[in-house]
Amino acid sequence: GGNSILVTSANPYEGKTFTSINLGVSIAKEFDHTVLIIDADVRRPTRQHTDFSTSFFSLKVDKGLTDYLLGNAEIEDILINPGIERLTLIPGGAPVDNSPELLNSARMQTMMKEIKSRYPADRLVIIDGPAILHFPDAMILNRYADGVLPVVEAEGTSSEDLKKMMRHLSEVNVLGVVLNKKRD
Repeated sequence: GGNSILVTSANPYEGKTFTSINLGVSIAKEFDHTVLIIDADVRRPTRQHTDFSTSFFSLKVDKGLTDYLLGNAEIEDILINPGIERLTLIPGGAPVDNSPELLNSARMQTMMKEIKSRYPADRLVIIDGPAILHFPDAMILNRYADGVLPVVEAEGTSSEDLKKMMRHLSEVNVLGVVLNKKRD
């Protein structure tokens, strides 16, 4: 009965963004549903996080989620249509050092409540979140999602990290697991 999914993984760079985009585009195109993908991996990274609006959709992005959370933009200012019918994006915006505080803010809570009400049950919100074992951000974002879809990198995510991630997710609605980067 929910309409929002958090995509996370145990570690950075295991394919969360790629999975979020593929899931969103597939649902928009194949299942005739409206999809909103939110890039919520807004922490100032040690390596550059791929901004999916620029890297995957070749869009010029001026503002994103962090601009909204800092009070420098409204929701309407950060919604982008990438040219795919029934698909909307919210890019991450400039990386920040205080991501837990911003993601846990009243402004984020208000935005998610509004977005989820704009997107009733026949529409889907996909939250592309950070790795769950390294940052508190994913557990904060989980409060806004109706279910979690963990991504596991084949031959990359250790069995110990997988167990730790699943312990973190033991109290939430896990929708399944995506095995990513499997080589034949």
